[in-house]
Amino acid sequence: MTVREGLGRIFNVVYPADDVYINLRDCTSVAFVVHEVDGATQATVTFSDDASGTTTSTPDVIDHYYGSSPDQDNSGEWHKTTQTAAELVTPADTTEDLAVIEVNDEMAPDGMRYVKVTADGSATVLAILHGLQEQRDPANLPSPRV
Repeated sequence: MTVREGLGRIFNVVYPADDVYINLRDCTSVAFVVHEVDGATQATVTFSDDASGTTTSTPDVIDHYYGSSPDQDNSGEWHKTTQTAAELVTPADTTEDLAVIEVNDEMAPDGMRYVKVTADGSATVLAILHGLQEQRDPANLPSPRV
């Protein structure tokens, strides 16, 4: 039996991804994983027309995210947090040390194919690109930053 690996076929990963524009050209969605252990954090979703952020937009498109706190309860269980649609996510300090913010290509304003999450404090951000348009060997994956 041949085992098919996911990297390059199902997903791509970008780290660090805090304040880094990801091109939605080659995928259908990006899951931004925000991790902050020792304090509250806020994460802002911004769209742009290019990787430099020449023209930006922060539409109110995030109406939910997923949280988990393996550092607090060791369960690793995820829960959904709903919110009024906004560009900002504020995970709870003690119950959402990990937060996943899903951004799909349909959320992008016209002409704004780049998206980033900027977290404050000492939070780290990882981006997982889903629905790759072209499957490639991991060594041949294009940079999603250009």
